[in-house]
Amino acid sequence: MTSSLYRRIYSGDSLYSAWRKVKESAFSSSSETIRNEAKDFESQLPRSLSDIQRALSKKTFAFQKQTGVAKTKPNGNSRPIVLSPIPNRIVQRALLEALSRIKFVKEALATPTSYGGIKNKRVSMAIADTKSAIAKGAAFHIRSDIAEFFTKIDKTRVLTLVAPYIICPDTIALFRAAITTDLANIDLLRRQRLAEIFPIGVEGIAQGSPLSPLIANLYLQDFDRIMNDGDVTCLRYIDDFLILGKDMGCVDRAFNKAQAELKKLSLEAYRPSATSDKASRGLTAKGFDFLGCFVSAGLVQPSAATRERFKERIKSDLDASIRMMKFSVEVGDISPKGSYSGALQNLDRVILGWGKAFSFCSNGQWIKGLDDYITSALAQYEMEKANLFQKANDTAQRTMLGVRLLAAVHLETREAE
Repeated sequence: MTSSLYRRIYSGDSLYSAWRKVKESAFSSSSETIRNEAKDFESQLPRSLSDIQRALSKKTFAFQKQTGVAKTKPNGNSRPIVLSPIPNRIVQRALLEALSRIKFVKEALATPTSYGGIKNKRVSMAIADTKSAIAKGAAFHIRSDIAEFFTKIDKTRVLTLVAPYIICPDTIALFRAAITTDLANIDLLRRQRLAEIFPIGVEGIAQGSPLSPLIANLYLQDFDRIMNDGDVTCLRYIDDFLILGKDMGCVDRAFNKAQAELKKLSLEAYRPSATSDKASRGLTAKGFDFLGCFVSAGLVQPSAATRERFKERIKSDLDASIRMMKFSVEVGDISPKGSYSGALQNLDRVILGWGKAFSFCSNGQWIKGLDDYITSALAQYEMEKANLFQKANDTAQRTMLGVRLLAAVHLETREAE
């Protein structure tokens, strides 16, 4: 007999709500592939959702294979990101919403010192609580994050944690399948010697899954409780945590306790050192980086590293557009991805998203500095685009601008009929 929890997962309201959240994320993605996949799914509504609902109700739904992408981090290492097809994400999101109604999960998500992946909680709240602790006398800090956290999560332990509270074999089976990573491009990753960084074994949860933040919070619920049962404040955002206390001694002791608790989970936090960008230790009055921000008693702004990554993203995207337009002119086949209007729309999306993410920061010179950089980058882009235009005919110029030719539309429509 199907439980009410499992029926909730595949109810029409639940799946449609999950689709809306997946759609919002996909449509705002900087990846054209992801945006197009979401548009294709939407064009087939309501059948596309009905197919998922039917498969879930018959217990025949199978998660499609994912794609592993190794993103290069500033330190040169690769960060494993798993991209899942739209149906996978919809079911994972619906499963997340259903599990979030369970008392055990609710209690974990109600932890006051945890912020990441929790509804109605944001980075700005963690920063506000940091400033509040400093104002109340927290003069010292240690900031760190858990090394290779998601790749070291024990799936068996996760299932052991939640199974007693779910009490529904169908939901447990769906949850087990939802946190299993099955990569379509595993052979390519093996040839590139990158397969080992992906969670394809008994250990590891895919970063990019709607379920990964929930799992992180369940996995570290005891850590949060124990770390805040003393004379320090420990704030955590997924695998980043900050210890604040009145003297260096109590902060150091708390960090040692953190390491002991993490060791029970076969995890370890980075140790603070003068050369590490993963952890810091010292006076709060001098300021420190936390969650992409530089925090001090009277100032919060995006950290220097965060601002630098933003500038690199702007330059990289504009450079990529120029390369694509240049290649298109040389081969006589203009790619819409490299169009002038497409590049500007993408740039505007990046600026909007980044600006909203850091809107809670103090107003300051950093805003003008970044705007000046963007203006300069755009001026350089305009110069390079103008040089390309001089080498292109009228038809190529218009296509490079991203404005369709009626003749091309006519021809494509006739060929499709």
